[in-house]
Amino acid sequence: MAQEKKRLSKNAKAALKILNDSKLLANAKASDEANAALDFKPTDAPPKLSNAIKPRPDKKRG
Repeated sequence: MAQEKKRLSKNAKAALKILNDSKLLANAKASDEANAALDFKPTDAPPKLSNAIKPRPDKKRG
């Protein structure tokens, strides 16, 4: 006669879920990093315009 499997406790189910989620997350991160390394093409950044960097005008007081 084969023994029946015991049911997992709530804590065991929660731990198993966390473990599976972390494995999926690790796999997703690894695949994203692999894709990011292939997709990244360094290009020259557009030069910043000197007009955009201006000192703030002094407020007139009193």
